[in-house]
Amino acid sequence: MTKHKNHMPEQLLLFPESELDHIKKKRIIRILSEELSAPVDIELTLNRSLVLSSRKRHGTFQVRMHQAFLHADHRIIKAVADLIKKGSKPARIMINEYLKTHSRQIQPKRKTRALILNAQGKTYDLMKIMREIKTKYGIAKRGVKITWSNARLHKRQQSIRLGSYNHDEKLIRVHPSLDNPSVPKYFVEYIVYHELLHALVPPQDRPGRRNFHPREYHHLEKQFEHFKEARKYEKYITNHWLD
Repeated sequence: MTKHKNHMPEQLLLFPESELDHIKKKRIIRILSEELSAPVDIELTLNRSLVLSSRKRHGTFQVRMHQAFLHADHRIIKAVADLIKKGSKPARIMINEYLKTHSRQIQPKRKTRALILNAQGKTYDLMKIMREIKTKYGIAKRGVKITWSNARLHKRQQSIRLGSYNHDEKLIRVHPSLDNPSVPKYFVEYIVYHELLHALVPPQDRPGRRNFHPREYHHLEKQFEHFKEARKYEKYITNHWLD
């Protein structure tokens, strides 16, 4: 990784509610509100693994971002808005490049990847869906994060991963192609439920392999209200996209 000079004053990290920070925070709120055409609340953090996340509740975008964004210019803040609004890949790349210049403030001593989460899609809000699923099926697993992935469909693609769960990051990723009004909500709910079960039911190690779908997992999966319809739609959409 290319090293860069430290341009962030240390006192900003020590006093996150300083007057200067407050002014910069208000500027970011103003820009995001204009770009998103909605009220915005911002929480500044020093989280080294989750540097940016957002969700929309009661018409307001709630954004958690690392203090490194206090030094971002209008172009970067607009990219944050584009990422929140439409999951823009160019915006994600631009933000990642900006964060590299602040890697000394963001990255922990051990090498890990900074997470940028975007649960609010054009059609579906994954955070809201996950909360509804947890309530409906009594899943009390805490600390699980969720985001639309940055995966894309390509010609002659042989397979597609509609959802995944990373045990180390406690993170569910959902394929962005499902963020479409033509995709029924129950199917997005099924994908979220399916991945939540991976967080709830740990894989079983067997000689020579790891079983990610033990018997308990299959039992719980079939309790999904639209299980049969979802499996049928999964075959349809997979064949359609990979045709």
